[in-house]
Amino acid sequence: MAVDRAAVTAPRRRTDEGALPWRRLARAELQRLRAPRVMRFVAIGLPLAIVVFGLSKLLLHDADTAAAWRTADERYARFLADAETYGLPIGQGVSARNFFHDPRYLMDTLSFGDLRTVITALAAAAVVFGMVAGGSDWASRVMLTLAAAEPRRFRLFATRALLAAGLSMAATAAAGLLLVPLLLLAAHTRGSTAGLDGGYWAVLVSQYLRGVLLTGLLCLLGYSLAMVTRKASAALAIGFLYLASADQVFGGRGPRGAEYDMNGLVFAVLNEKPVIPMAESDCIAGPGCEAVHVDLTAADGFVGVLIYLVPVLLVALWRFTRTDIT
Repeated sequence: MAVDRAAVTAPRRRTDEGALPWRRLARAELQRLRAPRVMRFVAIGLPLAIVVFGLSKLLLHDADTAAAWRTADERYARFLADAETYGLPIGQGVSARNFFHDPRYLMDTLSFGDLRTVITALAAAAVVFGMVAGGSDWASRVMLTLAAAEPRRFRLFATRALLAAGLSMAATAAAGLLLVPLLLLAAHTRGSTAGLDGGYWAVLVSQYLRGVLLTGLLCLLGYSLAMVTRKASAALAIGFLYLASADQVFGGRGPRGAEYDMNGLVFAVLNEKPVIPMAESDCIAGPGCEAVHVDLTAADGFVGVLIYLVPVLLVALWRFTRTDIT
């Protein structure tokens, strides 16, 4: 009887202690995230898209400024003729330079916008990826098997969330490392690399690291929405409604009473320039102007993203750990 009792109680102790080691759990969940065929397409398509975007700068820019100056002179001459015809005043500072569009790729000014464009696209994709990562297993009832293999639900929730966010951050980091050399190539062949001093690289690296962190946080937002709704399609619909209702939900609840629109927050996080005081700004409209006018810094932008994320993350964690998995 003692032997039989030991044989019965031994598996119970292993279950309480956790039959699945964390490394094995993380490896299994990572394989599950990478298993869908679409992930393989993304792994191939993302680098190709970055390369195409970077190499497009070679086609869109030109090191020869002679043609651009001729065009500027022609536009300035037409401006003078129209001013004389219609009796319009001409400011003293107006010259052909005001009509000159530099065709060169200037690394010290244009690279920030290009990096911001890529990171913004990846941040939007990270929200969708988080929703798919958090909601796909519910439809197939795989979550029941996962919860049986790992009864500690907080551990399972945290592992899946960190892996999804980690993959998004790794993809953003790799995209940035691939993009910058291509931009340097465009600057060397179609523009100028003047001004690439230590201050420039410090600002660029700061923008790059902030973008990597931003994609991880937004992926967690998508993952949390999917874990609340337990369905990827419902998470997509509710997620977009959640983001669209920002003015009504979060208006005046953050630092400096800013109305936290997600577009303005993303711009503030990825803004490479010092914040311009409202009195000195010549900006008129748009999310970028809103971020500048309310004096949002990158830290304020991260606080705003956390205002979006933390409530949904806590609700998702509560529902996953305290309610039945059905």
